[in-house]
Amino acid sequence: MNESSVPLHENRIINGVLKTGVMVEPQVVKAALARDVAIIVSPERANSSDLWPCIWALAAVLERQFTGTVSIDCGLEQALPAPTPLGARCAFGTAPKTARRIFIGAEAPNETDTLWGDVRGNCLGCDRLVASADPAHPVSCFALAGYLGFAALARAVGIPPYRESFRTDYLHLPLAFAIPPGPLNLSVIGLGHLGQAYLALLYFVFQNIAPTVVLIDRDSFEPPNRATQILLEDPFCWNGVPKHEYLERLVQQWGWHVRGRGTTLEWGWRRPTGDPTLTLLGLDDLDVRRMAIAAGYEWIIDAGLGASFLQPRISWHALPPDSSLARSLFTARHQAQQRLDALEGTPLKQELSKTPGECGWLTFQSITAAAPSMGLAGAAFAITELLNSLAGHRAPVSGRACLWSTMLPTYREPLAV
Repeated sequence: MNESSVPLHENRIINGVLKTGVMVEPQVVKAALARDVAIIVSPERANSSDLWPCIWALAAVLERQFTGTVSIDCGLEQALPAPTPLGARCAFGTAPKTARRIFIGAEAPNETDTLWGDVRGNCLGCDRLVASADPAHPVSCFALAGYLGFAALARAVGIPPYRESFRTDYLHLPLAFAIPPGPLNLSVIGLGHLGQAYLALLYFVFQNIAPTVVLIDRDSFEPPNRATQILLEDPFCWNGVPKHEYLERLVQQWGWHVRGRGTTLEWGWRRPTGDPTLTLLGLDDLDVRRMAIAAGYEWIIDAGLGASFLQPRISWHALPPDSSLARSLFTARHQAQQRLDALEGTPLKQELSKTPGECGWLTFQSITAAAPSMGLAGAAFAITELLNSLAGHRAPVSGRACLWSTMLPTYREPLAV
């Protein structure tokens, strides 16, 4: 069993596009995403100390969002050190003229459907260069890759810009650059879309550090995970393997000290004695987030991804273990089912509704739409808060952003405890 065995409408990217209503036939979405894409970067900036984290992250999401070739035109003949190898459809060399081009760190020519952006230090720009000579920080690299990656998807399928009148071309991340010396201990709970984006970004941030990390997840990998989870390679050797086991082996190859735990979180569960008290949450269930916050960790960094491609929202928090605050932030309210009026009367709706008990249609509705580019941005905002906490700035905060239009202003505010 592999990714191609997953029905098109159950692929989380195609599912998300269909739910927008801009396209209502899976084969049409598939055709729109069957394009070649090129990443173009000046060779002098295509190195591990500058734009390579952005190049790797953007290539990793583009080869999941598109089914054509991803050309990497940056003067390199092969990949630099990275969390995992890029897929077989990623090729280093001169970009073909037919590919949709994305420029990083250089102004793009005035062409239709061309994207470009820049990142320097903790600042990133879209359709503008950042006025600085500083090399890019890996966190800013992942943020820019998230914005450009989602913009490439949105343009390919015709998702209309959201609140375009508020669009800006520049963002500044409130990022502490210095990582204090000494041992670094971290727990990561949830090893899917967000959890893997966290780990991939931390690979680049902690190049000169071998942290001690505990990886916690109860689930095993399935073929649909490949579309959104950026540490899963092309060979499906991970299919059916517990997430904590597979990622423990991978992260050990980075030189980190790592332990995996196949743990089911439930009310009353407590942090195991000796586990790191600083934790990253990559969970999509509100109740489970509250369980983790009540489990005895000293400081919690959390991110969440919205399920609508029309309004691709990101949220993040830095929190103490305050159960009342967690209840106010992560209350499991009843949410109205997403309206799918655009699919009424379509062949897709008719086909899925003919299944016994309409289980095909119910399955389609229950799948959480996701794009791996959203995970990159979520990781960037969360790791910003993690680095701030490591630098001694442990103020409770809440933040929100939206990836499309590119770029809408972000919102970050202190939380009263």
